[in-house]
Amino acid sequence: MDKQKPVEFTVANRTVIRILLIMVATFLGIRFLLNVSHVLSLIFFAFFLSMALNPAVAWISRHLRIKSRAGATGVAYIVVLTLIISLFSVIIPPLVSQTSDFVTSLPQTIRSVNNQDSAVGRLVKKYQLQDSVDKIASDMSGRLKNLPEPVLSSAGKIGSTLTSTIAVLVLTFMMIVEGPMWLTRFWALQPKSRREHGQKLAMRMYGVITGYVNGQVLIAFIAASFALIAMLIASNIFGVSINAVGLAGIIALTGLIPMIGNTLGAVIVVLVCALSSLPLAIVMAIFFLLYQQIENVTIQPYIQSKKNELTPLLVFIAAMLGIGIGGLLGAFVAIPLAGCIRILLNDYYKMRVAQNA
Repeated sequence: MDKQKPVEFTVANRTVIRILLIMVATFLGIRFLLNVSHVLSLIFFAFFLSMALNPAVAWISRHLRIKSRAGATGVAYIVVLTLIISLFSVIIPPLVSQTSDFVTSLPQTIRSVNNQDSAVGRLVKKYQLQDSVDKIASDMSGRLKNLPEPVLSSAGKIGSTLTSTIAVLVLTFMMIVEGPMWLTRFWALQPKSRREHGQKLAMRMYGVITGYVNGQVLIAFIAASFALIAMLIASNIFGVSINAVGLAGIIALTGLIPMIGNTLGAVIVVLVCALSSLPLAIVMAIFFLLYQQIENVTIQPYIQSKKNELTPLLVFIAAMLGIGIGGLLGAFVAIPLAGCIRILLNDYYKMRVAQNA
């Protein structure tokens, strides 16, 4: 049998260098994307907000007859920021005061359990848990003395969040002002044969985003309204004074986050109610539990499915995927992004069918 000759491969030096350069460029590109991922997320969020706020700016410009787009954007910013600052001024001071009083009196409240003639006090005496209760109170006092340390460490995170928020607001303002100019230049570069189709497609996706924002605002308003009514009724029944309007405002703000926003707001409201009255907190927890079950299967999917042309199942899946991938930001943009992807896929399918026909 003839021996098979070994196969030799000759790789040119130029090919080796090219492969090495591609590997180095890929590595540097990945490192660059990782380093600027936070900045890119801020730019994307600002782009999303600019499209969401554009109808409000156009409405202000049209009804107030403001010819300057920057002026109309400034008016919209002033209105939104005024509402947010007013809401926070109503919510934060009493919340901080109640939390401070509760934390300060917590060790003494725990110690007083030993001397109370109540069900809890009798339970402590029956099982001889006085020493354990005193130890818990002492440990709590020691931890409260060191409370400023984590507070100071959290201040840096708050400062970073505030800086990112300001950056997003500035970027959003500039995108709203310069958006029409950049769109005009972009469409001018497109071939005339594709321009009209591309503009219609872009307007459909724009309608999905604005419809989503309007729908989410409506959902948050409904949740805040029911929560306000429930808090007013429950606080009157138990004879407890709470800042019902401010707490409803918290529900309205967190309700802008799809699927989990009301849960976050409910936790905050229940904790605040617990500072004033434990029975009130229990009643509100039951209310939010029932309301969220109703909202998640009726109000949320129905409104967003109408606004985004998605089925309730796809709305739910998109929201869950957004939460898993991007947290709260991912949840905020997942549903309109899914609506835009659906539009692109339908358009691609129709074009392929038309070409094959």
